Amino acid sequence: MRGMSVFQQSKRLLGCGLILPAFLLSGCQTVSQSDQQPSVSPSQNFQQGAVSTHPRIYTPLSGLDGEAVSELLAAEIAGQRNQVDLALQLYLEQSARLSNPELARRATYIAQYAGDNQATLDAAAIWSDADPDNIESRRISSTILIQQGDFLEAFEYQKELLAMGEETHFSYLAAQSIQSDEYTRDELLIALNELRAAQPNKPDLLTASAQLLYFGNQLTDAQEAVETSLSIAPLNVRSILLKADLAISQDGPSAGVAVLKTAVKQQPDNLRLQLALARTLVKEGDIDQAQTVFAQMASSHPENGQLTLSLALILMENGLTQQAEQELQKLITQGQEKDTAHYYLGRLEEQEGNIDLAIEHYQAVKGSKDFIQSHARAAKLLIEQGDVLGARTHLATMRLTLPEYRVRLFLIESELLQSLGQTNKAYQVLSDAIQSEGSDYELLYSRAMLSLLQGDIASMEQDLQEILSREPNNAMVLNTLGYTLTEFSDRYSEALLLIRKAAALKPGDPAIIDSLGWVYFKLGQYNESLLFLRQAYEQLQDPEVAAHLAEVYWVSNQKEEASALLLEARQLFPDHKLLNQLEQRYPELKIKADSDNRKVGTQ
Repeated sequence: MRGMSVFQQSKRLLGCGLILPAFLLSGCQTVSQSDQQPSVSPSQNFQQGAVSTHPRIYTPLSGLDGEAVSELLAAEIAGQRNQVDLALQLYLEQSARLSNPELARRATYIAQYAGDNQATLDAAAIWSDADPDNIESRRISSTILIQQGDFLEAFEYQKELLAMGEETHFSYLAAQSIQSDEYTRDELLIALNELRAAQPNKPDLLTASAQLLYFGNQLTDAQEAVETSLSIAPLNVRSILLKADLAISQDGPSAGVAVLKTAVKQQPDNLRLQLALARTLVKEGDIDQAQTVFAQMASSHPENGQLTLSLALILMENGLTQQAEQELQKLITQGQEKDTAHYYLGRLEEQEGNIDLAIEHYQAVKGSKDFIQSHARAAKLLIEQGDVLGARTHLATMRLTLPEYRVRLFLIESELLQSLGQTNKAYQVLSDAIQSEGSDYELLYSRAMLSLLQGDIASMEQDLQEILSREPNNAMVLNTLGYTLTEFSDRYSEALLLIRKAAALKPGDPAIIDSLGWVYFKLGQYNESLLFLRQAYEQLQDPEVAAHLAEVYWVSNQKEEASALLLEARQLFPDHKLLNQLEQRYPELKIKADSDNRKVGTQ
């Protein structure tokens, strides 16, 4: 390559897919559907740092300039060093600057791997704009928005997929909207009706409409829509499940059982329908038949311990603890879902007062999502029995056995010691943990909060500053430090800078807005203080915010507002410590509030 510039050499290498490591290559590839391995996602490729041995076709990236080549190579190095955030930032910047769909696609996958939903949405939006015919970016955006509860925005992506003639999931969106408010569901229903006018025989639209009508208690219209959907697609599982729900709401569990039994006969291998049938049988009180259905499922799928676990949880939900215990013991005997089974057996034994057995089951959990809660419960129960040493010894043993949980186990030990009032020992546990584990964020923050509890503001500030040296844009830590300086020092100008930075990073957060209002009060800027404190209280009816706002009202000579707010806060938070402290600081405010309260009572 003699005679070529560094930029020309780099561009040539990028174009032909040579020498670049897996991270960047996988971002430049075009893979046919038949070449893909369905068990490995693009984000997993990034995590594994390896390119499949399958033959690949690499498409040269066009339109790259010197800045893009330099930044993408930097992103590649960051990826190899596991600096995912930096790699993501560089890919986002260049995909936005160049409107390059391949770069945006790669940025989307990296953001998904990093668990950064907002970055995933940003990257997918660039991808959609750069490649208007792309389907996957819209599906990704819709899924994330639904998970976040942004149903109206997710609806727009589903609408685009419908216009493109692709498969849609309006019914899933509608089902998840149970988490939203009535206004949102009404808006979704209006929008769906508009789409149905153009495509009246689309089962997904009909089922989605039926679901929203069901949520709105418009049962007759919901029934009509779901029946129309089933007349077009009689095996649609979501429609069948909704029909069963409608039957239950109108005629009780037995009517739902009838719907689901018919559906299971038509689709005997469908686990969703069988599981729904079993759950409904339990609601109906027919435990024997529910267990029969589960037994049939388990027999057909002996490798699926989730089926037996589902039965056990359903039995627990319905107070049938003896039957639930039998199913959980069965899992342990079969070696399936053992950790989860031990956790729930621990809960059952604890409820029945068999504390030693509960501890035994909790301590038998060696992994799974229930690990931390199980061992926290075991330690707490040991402490309640007076065996503090045994609890601490067990947690120390688990730290040696399962080092991946070390930080969380240190935190549990510290919290338990704090609950006993042994703050010095709790502090020492955190200090030992920081010494052995390094400057972990959770450990530093927990020690900072313990320092605050002990009145050691200097140590608290030191730990928070250590976090900020590593994470300068951590809004929560910035706000915590700023508020602490406001409360426990006269460094108000410094506190204001910290809190304003937190507000810029996380606009609209009521806790940060409250901090802003409070620091402005300390600075004597009452108008600014009231502006922010009113906004915070509108968003968050919290005793601390109420106490702050009432105090500023009183000091700024708005006596009526202060009294009215104090009376309201008393009703919301009876005998709260912060409100009592406010009244002690301002006896005249208490007198006025009491007087106003008597006047209201005599009217």
